[in-house]
Amino acid sequence: MDIFLLALSIKAQLPEEPQAIHVPAYLEDSADLQDPRLDGGSLEIEIADLHGDGHLDLVMIGDHGSPGINTNQHGITVWQGNGAGRWLLVQTGQFGYGGIAVGDVNNDGFQDVGYGMHHNYSGQDFGDQLLEVALGDGSAASWTPWDDGLATSGETWGMAATDFGDVDADGDLDLASISFGCCSGVHVYRNLGTGQWQSSYGFLGGNSGEECFFAELNGDGHLDLVVASDQVTVLLGDGTGSFQAADGGLPGGPMRTGLSAGDLDFDGRQELCFILAGAPSVHRFDGQQWQPVATQGLPASGNFQKSLWIDANADGRLDLWLFGRGEGGLWLGLGNGRFRRANRISTPGPGYVEVLRAADVDHNGFPDLLLVAEEGGLFSSRNRLRLFRETAVATSWDLRVTAPWRRAVLRAGAVHTLRWTAAVPAGNLPALTVELSTQGPNGPWTVLGAAIPNHGHWQWQVPATTSNRCFLRLDLRNAGHSMATARCGPFEIR
Repeated sequence: MDIFLLALSIKAQLPEEPQAIHVPAYLEDSADLQDPRLDGGSLEIEIADLHGDGHLDLVMIGDHGSPGINTNQHGITVWQGNGAGRWLLVQTGQFGYGGIAVGDVNNDGFQDVGYGMHHNYSGQDFGDQLLEVALGDGSAASWTPWDDGLATSGETWGMAATDFGDVDADGDLDLASISFGCCSGVHVYRNLGTGQWQSSYGFLGGNSGEECFFAELNGDGHLDLVVASDQVTVLLGDGTGSFQAADGGLPGGPMRTGLSAGDLDFDGRQELCFILAGAPSVHRFDGQQWQPVATQGLPASGNFQKSLWIDANADGRLDLWLFGRGEGGLWLGLGNGRFRRANRISTPGPGYVEVLRAADVDHNGFPDLLLVAEEGGLFSSRNRLRLFRETAVATSWDLRVTAPWRRAVLRAGAVHTLRWTAAVPAGNLPALTVELSTQGPNGPWTVLGAAIPNHGHWQWQVPATTSNRCFLRLDLRNAGHSMATARCGPFEIR
């Protein structure tokens, strides 16, 4: 195994807490991820199992160098993971430069992709629109356009960051995307289930920071939308595919960037973090407007550009990754708004960060960090992809649920993504069984899915029922034996 240590500096700092707490440590392992060579400009990379083997893959449509602009990037680029830090490159199509989302849009069990782009140069159906969806077949190498009606609302220059979510609780994933720079605005399209898409919300104009994702900010079970636009940051969903601006109380602006969302206090509403004057600013929606969240231990100044909420040490509390201008680190959540810096990461300058993602790619039970930042001199700088693997070795089995979170509200009929991390000793390839109770933590239990690959994410449809005493029970099974179990709840189906 080739372990890259170049440009990496990590120093562990144990929090002064009486209880035992895992402090993550990381080593860079990026050897297989330097082909294709990146160029410059914005991009998104998502982490998901595209070919259903239980190991996570990386997928993008590339940066300014795609397709084939002084690089060998082109189309949908997939690094197929083997669960042990090795990656196999697969590329399909002649287009690129933009954002990407992953999910099963036609409910056939295979992962599909949606993407917004600037370089729609293919000259054929696959890659000729600024906003597209393509169906996967489980190979991660063959994609079928499924995009009629997309990019029909005045988008003319380009689209960028993209996300999937069921905005109308009708059982399929819808799509949102933000403009590539100025001036195509923000757009949401409803999935009609036939390969046809229909605009349900949008606006043109304004500048874009090229960030866009769904969240649940006010606890009503309808997906909300967070965007880096100089027109608006928070858009509250009404369950029909329409949205209303709700920025009242947020400092800074008009454009807020470095956005991330996570439920810090388990009240069913995600808090919002963004970067204000180089430092994190955390806020909670009170039903009318945003209020600052009192935190202790987070940096009050810096040069950060991106934030990411993640449970980095699997203790059930959200932690915060921050990175910008070649410097970053992890702040462990200690509860009650308290944080303690755990480590430090540095990369060569200028270090302008484009991608900050985390997921457990090697099955040790702890998320690994994926980072893309600009590196090099004035006339030689380019984006560089780096993967930092958490170094713990899984010697015993463990299973933890990360979504849905406690006291979340889910709408009956909607599709959601169950997320978990699992520590799996080497040489094993377990599968998951998922059960639902609507009558409390002791059941009775109804099986929702079985033989689910252990890749950390599974799309499911919320049953047509109502209850505020819902629990999910997960059973990680290997060779016919239960190796670890976990429950999450209570949450509400409304």
